Amino acid sequence: MHSNEKVSEIAKKIKLLIVDVDGVLTDGGIYFDDNGVEQKKFDSQDGLGIKLLQLSGIEVAVITARSTKSVAHRLKGLGVEHYYHG
Repeated sequence: MHSNEKVSEIAKKIKLLIVDVDGVLTDGGIYFDDNGVEQKKFDSQDGLGIKLLQLSGIEVAVITARSTKSVAHRLKGLGVEHYYHG
């Protein structure tokens, strides 16, 4: 079996991707507006990657120590059902 075939066979077994938010789905910065509301900058290509994984039958879970409305809103929009925060 060639190495590419071996990698493909291993990849077929993946059912779940678990990621953090800060520095993974964002640029790692934490932004605050004048009212102290936290904001984050998400990369649209990460969102596309999540949707492609979901279409391939791979579930996505997100775990983060912080609890922010912006993250919840983004993940809901992407259809991520497994979101663990705080």
